[in-house]
Amino acid sequence: MTRRERSTLLGLWFFLGLLPLLIRPLWEPDEGRYAEIPREMLASGDWLTPHLNGVLYFEKPPLQYWLSALSMKLFGLSGAAARLPLALASGLMLWAAWRLAKRLGAREPLWAAFMAATGLLAFILGQLLTLDALFSAFLVAALAALVEAVAQRREGRSGLGWTLATFTLLAGAMLTKGLAEVILTGGILLGSLLFAGKDPDLRRAVLRTAFDPLGWLLYLVLVVPWFWAVNRANPGHAQFFFIHEHFTRFLTHEHARQGSNNWLLDKLYFVGFLAVGLLPWLSATLVGLKRTWTFLRGKGPQAQDHLARWTVGLAAMGFLWPLVFFTFSGSKLPPYILPVIVPLAALACAFERQGEEPAALGRMGKELMALGGLFLLASVFFRDHLTGLPWLTLLGAAFVGLGVWAHRPRGLSGPRLMASYGAALWLLLVAAQVTAGPGKGVADLVRQSPADAQWISYDVYFQGLPFYARTRVVVVAGTGELAFGRDRLADPGRWFNEDPAALGAVADRMKAEQPDRPVLVMAKVSIWKTLGAAEQDRWQVVARNTGALVARRR
Repeated sequence: MTRRERSTLLGLWFFLGLLPLLIRPLWEPDEGRYAEIPREMLASGDWLTPHLNGVLYFEKPPLQYWLSALSMKLFGLSGAAARLPLALASGLMLWAAWRLAKRLGAREPLWAAFMAATGLLAFILGQLLTLDALFSAFLVAALAALVEAVAQRREGRSGLGWTLATFTLLAGAMLTKGLAEVILTGGILLGSLLFAGKDPDLRRAVLRTAFDPLGWLLYLVLVVPWFWAVNRANPGHAQFFFIHEHFTRFLTHEHARQGSNNWLLDKLYFVGFLAVGLLPWLSATLVGLKRTWTFLRGKGPQAQDHLARWTVGLAAMGFLWPLVFFTFSGSKLPPYILPVIVPLAALACAFERQGEEPAALGRMGKELMALGGLFLLASVFFRDHLTGLPWLTLLGAAFVGLGVWAHRPRGLSGPRLMASYGAALWLLLVAAQVTAGPGKGVADLVRQSPADAQWISYDVYFQGLPFYARTRVVVVAGTGELAFGRDRLADPGRWFNEDPAALGAVADRMKAEQPDRPVLVMAKVSIWKTLGAAEQDRWQVVARNTGALVARRR
């Protein structure tokens, strides 16, 4: 890595991967959940068994919880501290895109890192505290390390360092999100063998890397202890985690996360998200995929380079297999497709030909103008439902203006394009917080309320409520994903009641038990309006935003 490459990657990571994590409060629902679990680890001292609102929560492994808990221990309890593990995800993703593009022979591999970091979908999801960004980063970094290990083994060297790095990264993915790592890595690796069959030395290098005993020993040493210990401390964890949270999730619709009830739309779910989410790099990606297909069919000038062909095949499988698997999965959410972004960016850069830059820049300009047009249309059609519309209008104009500049690039150099587009993405963050943020978070509602309050979450479990209130909350008619943990409580009725009509009775019981502490309820504004007048009269609304309100029991 040259000094220029190192400084550029560090700059991209700092301005687009780290700083954006620090500027806003947590958004409902996912960010509140993944901040509260590590907060409870710190509060209880139990770093083995994840809890959410005081109940067992076994849906995911603990690595990101541990990282967020460590961050909050060092920097204090805040949304920014909880998000800091995403900075690790961003760094790994940038490195993986650069490394894979460099191995593929890209003339400017830095652009693969920039593309991977700044596509609309990747940039947005990279700022949201979910497990998918870190999981995807571990996965694609493992693929990049695998390629380096195989290349060294084929050259007659041991490749042990890269091999151990591969298994360490795969262990990180497993401890972040579970068996999805095994399914995705296994499918990608098996598919890549189709492109290594004509070279016995290469095939041997791939298989020896994949089945390296030291690598597997390291993987098992890193992964097995927590799964063994948590199941020993909590009998039933293995069955819930491996069966319910993996096989049931992906093979059935029990979690009600299909893309659409229409079969065709369900199967096109991720295609649609990628068509928008890859902007402004969609055309570059499509060109890269077309040339990848030509190369793998043996029609390119380097198609007889077996290592290059296998590497291209691995990157192609890094896109194709996750897309196919999640397309036919019974559970779909936009972040699931994140692992395909880095392989697509690397392939697009690897197959861009010298002299094509003006044409590629022109296509990018058209996509930026289209994206700006979408924001401008949104500012018109949603003007009655969003605050901060001037910011959305400014955002649309900025993207259109940058698109025009890219389409007619007088004085537009590579560094200027990076800086200008990076500034536009920062404007996107500000516009998102100003327009949508007030209705997506609960931090301000809690801060306006008494610090010693007892809390009820009504009709839905507000994930950020216990994080900002620093206390466990009673849930009325909104148990949802907490049902598994609720059913293992000795006194479930103390903390959960699924009868919507029981709100008043629950509040009165809490007030009688601790009369010196006010009883507050948080509910969606739309749900609060459905309460009867008599019940509403027993409450005083003390705070509200566009999405939720807080009321105090009289």
